[in-house]
Amino acid sequence: MPLAALLLLLLALPCWADTLNICYHYRCSRHANVEIPDEAEQWLARRMAQADDAAGERAAVSDAVTALYSVAARDTPIWQDRGGNFRDGPAEGRMDCVDHSSNVTAFLRYLQAHGWLRFHGVKEAAWRAPRILDLHFTAVLHDNAAGQDWAVDSWFKDFGEPPVVVPLSIWMTGYEPPAASPPAEQASKSKEGSSP
Repeated sequence: MPLAALLLLLLALPCWADTLNICYHYRCSRHANVEIPDEAEQWLARRMAQADDAAGERAAVSDAVTALYSVAARDTPIWQDRGGNFRDGPAEGRMDCVDHSSNVTAFLRYLQAHGWLRFHGVKEAAWRAPRILDLHFTAVLHDNAAGQDWAVDSWFKDFGEPPVVVPLSIWMTGYEPPAASPPAEQASKSKEGSSP
């Protein structure tokens, strides 16, 4: 293939590092490509660099997931999503656990591809069905030093609130976070500074 044709082909392809494919509307029935602006990428790089151990990195991942969802909401209706499966009714941007686990896994892979995960790796989504009828999926981080897997689950909470990050072994037993959570406005602000 001539070099000019190859260059034209490369120009026509989307830039993987700056674009994420997210899904919504239950069972990933709708998809959108979301561009990550430079200021968001710079904020993510700074926030992830603040982690100096595995626990700090999990806190940074929680902030990063919240920030990436906020970026995605600029071009999609996912801001309408409410925790669980029933409170968002017919909202266009509603998400079930399949959507959430797919999106958070994509976010984690994005962080990993940039070299921002120093203490964890990304695994395939996990699922549980402790009471047969409550099949549930989550994204999974693997703590490289401790060998422990962690659930990163944004499905439980309303849009704008940070995901639940708990040991996967606890999540697998049917874990649900306490019912009370801080308002989304407060939760979307990191201790380290507002997200992009």
